Amino acid sequence: MKLQSIVILFSLISIAYSAVPTLKADAADKVSWKFKDRPKQDVSKILLEWEPFAMVEDKSSIASDEWSVLIQSGEGEYTPVTTNSRPRGGKYKYTIDIVPCQDHHLKFVLKGSDGEVVFELPEVIPASSSDLISSSGFNLEMPANIQIEQNEDSVALSWDASLCATSYLVVFMGPDGKEIENEVTENTATITEFEACSQYDVYVTAVIDESYSDEAYDTISTHPSASAAEKLDPKVSPSINSVKAQWDAYGKLSCVNAYAVKVCKDGVCGEAATVELDNTLPVLEFTSTGELDQCSDYTISVKPIYEGKDLAEKVVPFRTLSPPVQDVNIKLMPVNAVAGDEQMITVSWSAVQCASAYEIFQHVSAPDGDWETIGTSEATELSIKGVPCTEYRYGVKVSIDGVQSDIVEAEAAVMTPIDNSVPYVASNLISEPSTDSIELSWDHAKCITSYRIKICKDGSAEEECPGETIEIEDPSTHNLTRTIENLSPCSGYSMQIFATTDTDELAAETTTFETSAPAPTAPENLSVGLNAETNKIDISFEPVACATGYKVYKTIGDSEEEVLDETTDLSISFDSPEPCVQFSYGVSALVNGEEGPKTELLGDKVPPKNGEGPKLIIDDKFNSTVIFILETPDFNQKCEIEEYHMKYRNLGHMDEQERTVAASDLLEGKIVLDDFPGAADNGMFIEGRIKYLGFESWSPFVSTKNPVVNDSLTNKSGLEEIPEIVVEDGNSILVPIVIGVLVAVVVLVIVIFFIVKRKRSQDKYDAEIGDGSESKKLKDNPEV
Repeated sequence: MKLQSIVILFSLISIAYSAVPTLKADAADKVSWKFKDRPKQDVSKILLEWEPFAMVEDKSSIASDEWSVLIQSGEGEYTPVTTNSRPRGGKYKYTIDIVPCQDHHLKFVLKGSDGEVVFELPEVIPASSSDLISSSGFNLEMPANIQIEQNEDSVALSWDASLCATSYLVVFMGPDGKEIENEVTENTATITEFEACSQYDVYVTAVIDESYSDEAYDTISTHPSASAAEKLDPKVSPSINSVKAQWDAYGKLSCVNAYAVKVCKDGVCGEAATVELDNTLPVLEFTSTGELDQCSDYTISVKPIYEGKDLAEKVVPFRTLSPPVQDVNIKLMPVNAVAGDEQMITVSWSAVQCASAYEIFQHVSAPDGDWETIGTSEATELSIKGVPCTEYRYGVKVSIDGVQSDIVEAEAAVMTPIDNSVPYVASNLISEPSTDSIELSWDHAKCITSYRIKICKDGSAEEECPGETIEIEDPSTHNLTRTIENLSPCSGYSMQIFATTDTDELAAETTTFETSAPAPTAPENLSVGLNAETNKIDISFEPVACATGYKVYKTIGDSEEEVLDETTDLSISFDSPEPCVQFSYGVSALVNGEEGPKTELLGDKVPPKNGEGPKLIIDDKFNSTVIFILETPDFNQKCEIEEYHMKYRNLGHMDEQERTVAASDLLEGKIVLDDFPGAADNGMFIEGRIKYLGFESWSPFVSTKNPVVNDSLTNKSGLEEIPEIVVEDGNSILVPIVIGVLVAVVVLVIVIFFIVKRKRSQDKYDAEIGDGSESKKLKDNPEV
């Protein structure tokens, strides 16, 4: 009985134990997951596989229809997985949609008869990178709930964020197709670049890497400015009694839904009509309802209507048309022309209803005369100044609604009188002076029988004034042309044209003109020379007609040509270049700033100066030979030496040698003389001069009365003057004698040296003996 009770108790404990499932220690190993990888990796889906019976100690403690799988996205709540599982051999498989940009956690709930156990998978399903999300084909949600807030100078947009979107593409598209595109990272955007009073389509797209969601769409109309109506360009089409206007409302002011339109005349306006926007039509149209006056000026005003704003109106003037006019030429008659004082002619005509303008024409009574327009008028009268003594006919045309009539002529021609109280002025005078003539042209007055032209050069005498008399043979002559020749160039003149009528010659007004300058030429007779007295280059040349200045060009030696001076003088002087330097000069003329051709460059070479001779420098002297140099003076350093001329002799002899040596024959410029006549015991005398290359003159002679000894040989600083050249060995016998004497002196000095030395040695020896015994002395010197 006792044993039976124990068995029953154990059974109750076992039943109680199995009623609440117990997880195994390795329960986590019974759960696995991975991203969906067929047909390609898709990080927005995971494949979950778990073994619920293998996770508990007693598989009978759980019921197969009582477990569940929960998933948490990011920081959200756990939600049950609702997809159906696929059991295979104790394993249950699920395909679960996830938000790939967020971490995910999994929970497993296992229920027994009396309780449940919850297992939370320790492993986190990590968020994927944006490029993996994009490449796996994840479909971003379209941004939702777009909110638009419009300010005076900006438009603020906001929308609900799309899961996993890294940015948003915001497109603002205007009515003309112009796009404003921004990419933002937050779910808000502010647009500041937009046209006032325009309707924009707003598109918002979520973006992750290279993937885009569907576009979210909305529209907005921006506020108009106060002067928004200026963007309108109404096309006004008037008729005789009405007007029609059309304008592009949507393209210009898409934010405006209605317009107030009215027609005004002389500040009085009719009642405004409201025209509503109709987006089905390309333009809005207004047509007046009341009858308008024909051929009258009106304005039409188009005022945009916008709630909360009083916008300015667009005003366009127009004119109603005129009814067809019959016999308009008759309505212009009569046309009259009347000559008045001071050659003024007044033309008048009859008014024509609805005429917009009148054009007045003039015809000169001449064989080749033709109608020419002289003005327009909105009145019925026009005054114009005519040419004295000229016969004119006048006519008028009228314009109605842009159509012009034929000319209606005045009934009679009119002749303008001439005023004898003032000097005569040639009508429409055209004067064209040239360098040596003047061509004149003027309109002939019919009542003048002849003309006298008088032209005087400034400062000339009365009798020197050329002129010409013109007799009018043909009264119908309208224009006269004459050329007066033989005038001086670039000169001032005065001119008078005297007119003679049937009775008197009229006084003439004086006009002035100036003949033009001819093209500049090169100055003639150019002279370029060196003035020996002033040591300057003198230049002179002939003047060029009308020249305002001259340019002087120079080349010195091998230098480039350059402008030396600009002057108005015809003779000038410049400092001479150094001796033996080539120089050349040329001159060009300037006429009113224009430079003419240059003369040929003329010049020469500056001759050497001969104020003093060359420098005579003794280089060496031995036996009967002298080597010396004749150097060019400092002031002739630019000069080349062509040849040398020397005279030389021994002192005490009258015979003199003479030699000429070319500079090209010398070695290092040294002259060698070794053929002095006679004995050289008393020294030599030399004098020399030089001839410069390219010149026939010789320099003065320089002689050894004041020679210069070569410093390098004397080892002395400075120059040493000697009265004459004395050769060290004037006689060849002296050389061995001198040598013998020197040898004897040396031998004698050596002998004396040894005698003195021996004597000093003997004295020392005797002193040493004096300090010893007497016997030693006797032994060494027995004779003592």
